[in-house]
Amino acid sequence: MKKLSLNPHNLMFSILMGVIALIINFYPIPFFANVQFILGNTLTIVVAILCGPWYALVTSLLASTSLMLTWDSYHVFFIFGLEALFLGFCRRKDIYALYGNIIFWLVIGMPIFYLMAKLFFDMPTEHLPFVTIKQAINSLIYTSIASILVLMVPKLWMFETKIKDKQRRSLSKQMTYFVTLMITLSLLFSTLYFNYISLDKQQNLIVKNQQESVFHLSNAGEQYIDNHQKVIENAARYFSIASGSPQEIQPLLSNLHQNYPGFISMLITDNQARIIAASPTIRLNDAKDNNVIVNDRDYFIESFYNQRVFVSSVFLGRGFGNDAIVAISAPYYDKQNTAQPSGIIEGSLDLKYFSAIDYDFNQQKNQSIILTDETNNIIYASEKLNLNVMSPLKYGIHNGLYLTQLPLMNITETESRIPEYIYAQKQLKNGWNIYIIEPFSPLLQLAEKQMQASFFMLLGALFISFFISNRISQLLTIPLEMVANQFGHLSQHDLNNQVLDESSPKEVYSLYQRLLISKQQLITQQLELEETVVNRTKELEKANQKLKELVDKDPLTQLFNRRFAEHKFQEVREFCLRSEQAITVAILDLDFFKAVNDSYGHLAGDECLRQVSAQLSQHFKRDIDIIARYGGEEFILILPMSNALNIEHHLNEFKIKLSQMPINTPDRTEAFDITVSIGAITANANFDARLDKWIKIADDNLYQAKAQGRNRTIVTIINPEVES
Repeated sequence: MKKLSLNPHNLMFSILMGVIALIINFYPIPFFANVQFILGNTLTIVVAILCGPWYALVTSLLASTSLMLTWDSYHVFFIFGLEALFLGFCRRKDIYALYGNIIFWLVIGMPIFYLMAKLFFDMPTEHLPFVTIKQAINSLIYTSIASILVLMVPKLWMFETKIKDKQRRSLSKQMTYFVTLMITLSLLFSTLYFNYISLDKQQNLIVKNQQESVFHLSNAGEQYIDNHQKVIENAARYFSIASGSPQEIQPLLSNLHQNYPGFISMLITDNQARIIAASPTIRLNDAKDNNVIVNDRDYFIESFYNQRVFVSSVFLGRGFGNDAIVAISAPYYDKQNTAQPSGIIEGSLDLKYFSAIDYDFNQQKNQSIILTDETNNIIYASEKLNLNVMSPLKYGIHNGLYLTQLPLMNITETESRIPEYIYAQKQLKNGWNIYIIEPFSPLLQLAEKQMQASFFMLLGALFISFFISNRISQLLTIPLEMVANQFGHLSQHDLNNQVLDESSPKEVYSLYQRLLISKQQLITQQLELEETVVNRTKELEKANQKLKELVDKDPLTQLFNRRFAEHKFQEVREFCLRSEQAITVAILDLDFFKAVNDSYGHLAGDECLRQVSAQLSQHFKRDIDIIARYGGEEFILILPMSNALNIEHHLNEFKIKLSQMPINTPDRTEAFDITVSIGAITANANFDARLDKWIKIADDNLYQAKAQGRNRTIVTIINPEVES
């Protein structure tokens, strides 16, 4: 077994990095809710890249100490220590840190982290994928930053005791990694930024909606109480003026109650606190049967003895039902004696009014209402909250664990570390408090979905960017390798004063060595050969150009010659065979050309040939058409992809055009006309592989054209179906 030896320089470096990482991890970067990004682990990855697994483990243990103290969880030592060891061993295997980190979290880290969180974290199971993916993304961030630091900081790049690559990396692999690294980091930061902006807008919208809701609801509640208080005040004044017997008061009270159904019940007492009128009237009968006297009720005492309008606290009704009510009462007087009350009028205000508001309110918003009195007892709560009316409102204000700008509270589990509701609160003028709450979980689920979507999109983008960057790097490195191979396979020697070290790409280093060897061999010959090569090159170019012209071109007409036409025929035929196209071979002979030479001289004959050649080039102008001087005054045309129905017309057009074109003598003093006879064959490319057979049929047709009086075109169209 190989004994583990420690390098003092690496050990001091890893401890120093660990202390710095410990300090950085005391200040994680908050994102949303319980999501925080730790950047101190960046230095752990730096140590893993430079020094290997065991030094990285030392740095990781120091860096994780601050996380343990902050999060009160020992799992950080295990998961981050395991990550440091894995990446350190990947470095020994020449695996890049980013690739190793992706493999670790997909195969090892995420399953282990999820299992540990489920066993040891006080967290709902549905939140576990969120924190697990968050940690994987966090790891990709600090691994990318660490890899870039190693590349960009000269002291890290030139670290003396760093781990050396076992094999020289190719330039293609290096470029692929660098591009993938930059794309990954850019995608990470841009994705997190847009997620943060989206969540921030969502939170602001929630706060705004809750503030608007609590404002409107508090105004509605205050107005509801104020309006009914005024009803009681006005009714007391009215009954003071219209005092009469109970039989006279009862219809008036019933009519009043009918107009204001917000009261559960209404009653009028005399000065002995006996109920003399009530609405509904069944309540009056119950009061008489049970001999109900209300002299012990606050609403009677406060209104009768203190002679003021009184609004009670919320209480459970007695004698007139068990609903939570608010009693509003006022004294009324006898017309003859305004100093002493004759009794009171009281209305029991129906607090179920808020349920109607709550119903309308929840048709559009996922919010609930809690209304408490001045003693913090629940007056009204939305049905889905399952809170008991007239019981104290117990809640816990969430502070600190879930970082968000929203006010958070717990109602069901007041001591829970996970917030249940987002709330807004407002106190009414009478001391009541109204709370608008909505679940915190939908916002947290939105953040979870965004984080999960970002993670899977990031993985997909990584594979795509890896493929693209790999292709780009190949485009750059393959030419370099070709240049290196161009110099040949030369023997290797020890070379002094080498400029490139072992960190340079393999292709560049190979090219560099070969160039050094070739340079020693070629430098002595270079000066002598340069001038000779230049001169010889120019001479060869000129000679080649002349030779090409002599070989392929007719010097008089500048058309191709017969040899070129015969050579090109096979290429044209193979092309037409593939596309199953027809070929036309035509022989053109100028009529009575000897008479031109005899009448105007040989120079005029040569000029005539040049002008006819120019007209041929203008008329048969496709790039694939072959026009050649066949000999003397004869020309040959090889026309691929011919239309059998149109070829004779096309040849006749040239014949007519030539007959109408005046031919000038070289001195331009005279002009004469010339005609042409044409014999041609049009057949499929598989007709015959020998040009001679095509020419034989075209030549026979030319002979017939001459025999029939010249200036004629005769074309033979060979149909393979007919021949067979």
